[in-house]
Amino acid sequence: MHVHRSPGGEALGVVVGAEGSWLTMGDGSRLLDLHGQYMSMGVGHRHPRIQTALHEAIDNLGYCVDLFAHEGKGRAAKLLIEDTMEGSDWAGRVRFVASGTEAVETALLMARIYTGRQVVVTRQLAHHGWTEGAAAVSTSTVNRGDYFDLPEGRVRNASVQHAPIAPAPFCASCPLGLSPESCKDENGTLACVRETERTIRAVGVHNVAGFITELYNAAGAYMVPEEYPAQIREMTTRLGIVWIDDEVVAGVGRTGKWWAFQHYGVTPDIVVAGKGLSSSAAPVGACIISRELSNFFDTGIWTAAGSFHGHPLSVAAVAATIEAIIEDDLVAHAAELGEYVRARLTEMTSAHMSLAYFEGSGLAWILNFVDPSTGRPWTATDRWYDVTADGDTFKPSEFLTTECAKRGVLLFPFLPNSMHLGPPLTITREELDFGLAVLDEALGVLDIQASAVVNDGQ
Repeated sequence: MHVHRSPGGEALGVVVGAEGSWLTMGDGSRLLDLHGQYMSMGVGHRHPRIQTALHEAIDNLGYCVDLFAHEGKGRAAKLLIEDTMEGSDWAGRVRFVASGTEAVETALLMARIYTGRQVVVTRQLAHHGWTEGAAAVSTSTVNRGDYFDLPEGRVRNASVQHAPIAPAPFCASCPLGLSPESCKDENGTLACVRETERTIRAVGVHNVAGFITELYNAAGAYMVPEEYPAQIREMTTRLGIVWIDDEVVAGVGRTGKWWAFQHYGVTPDIVVAGKGLSSSAAPVGACIISRELSNFFDTGIWTAAGSFHGHPLSVAAVAATIEAIIEDDLVAHAAELGEYVRARLTEMTSAHMSLAYFEGSGLAWILNFVDPSTGRPWTATDRWYDVTADGDTFKPSEFLTTECAKRGVLLFPFLPNSMHLGPPLTITREELDFGLAVLDEALGVLDIQASAVVNDGQ
């Protein structure tokens, strides 16, 4: 039997059951899912509302192609447009597809059709999916999936042609070599925003359909500066370019708001959703588009269709997820628990030399690790980690994943010096206490073992 391996190379084992925030393994042990499995678990495993909705969808309809309207699709769309936008009327329509990656592909097509232009500009350290268009705007090496490891260090590449790339708005290690205190011009515009506009102008504004961002950057493991979203909104509006906000990870309550953009007082042109949108109980993605874009698409016929777009099971899971979040006030729950996480991580940062800093909100957190003996990241390339060149360096994220798993907590390593916390929105304070206590203990082991690992030549 083939056992899937994590990005760190370790076999994840066999899962035989799941409930709420917990996985049951083949040996009978249980793991608290503190990562949410790629941050995909909205209201947790086997939520009764979702289970009921899926059974009802099977009994009532089962399947129909996206050319048909049906009650389940309309209900899910209505909930997204009317109940998750916090009183804003910017959104006009929703298009349901089969995954977050496919939703990115759809957003790219929409931007190109709407503007009549072809180019979509992206950023460094971006990840938007694995299919051709989504991979073309993805620039995070470790997550791009354009290499395949073979035995004895051999690598097979499947290179993707990339889009024009603007600087990452990553203040902790600014690609432009600046600091938050020195990067703004006389108007207060961030240097990364100025360089993004220069990138667009270098391509030719008349050629650029859109600019794609994340605000909570999952693969890049950072959050954008506070001023960034509003300045990107101003710039894209002024240039007549579609702003695509990829919230496949950050959306549907995870950050303590329904959508990450709501923290910044702006609205994009297209929001891309997936993962927690259905609590991953059924495969789904969605593009939520502005009224301006939806008015344009109402003037013609777009023949794009997919066999599983608007699938009754998928949209039933979407509606049930949103209803569960509303009924149990889980956005507020995430925000409240987020303040507790912040306090606990602040304590851990003071207690553990290996935990350099963290950032996040709600139930979306990024932890960053350094070698206590140098104060620098273990793997020097850090976010620009290349598995083909840096595979032998010590990776604290892998070390902590192993130590936490021994103690009953599931985390995933992606980047060598960083990792995410992203449990289901239904996690309880008691479960969170357990998970954070295990993380605290594992960080203590990392502090002790760090020097030994270096001394062993790793």
